Amino acid sequence: MIWVLGAVLAWGLATRNLILAVPADLLIWAGWLLVNPFTSCGWCKGKGRHPFRTRRTYGKCWNPRCQRGTVQRFGSKTAHRAVRALRDYIHNSREG
Repeated sequence: MIWVLGAVLAWGLATRNLILAVPADLLIWAGWLLVNPFTSCGWCKGKGRHPFRTRRTYGKCWNPRCQRGTVQRFGSKTAHRAVRALRDYIHNSREG
């Protein structure tokens, strides 16, 4: 994903079209958040357990956002709420 965003920005710099490249990057990122809202936890690497667990530190991952080894990506809730609000707005404007 980072490579795609970097390629679009590089294209914008090369062709001096940053006015088009930055919004394109934002649209690609928002689309990625809609398709993949979760990622593996950066602390436990998706295992759900503390990586340096011993007999004393046995237990679940220390990251409070970690649920079954996955965490929600930054901005994914906002992207889904925006789509839902747009859908509701279109539905309400058609009713009258």
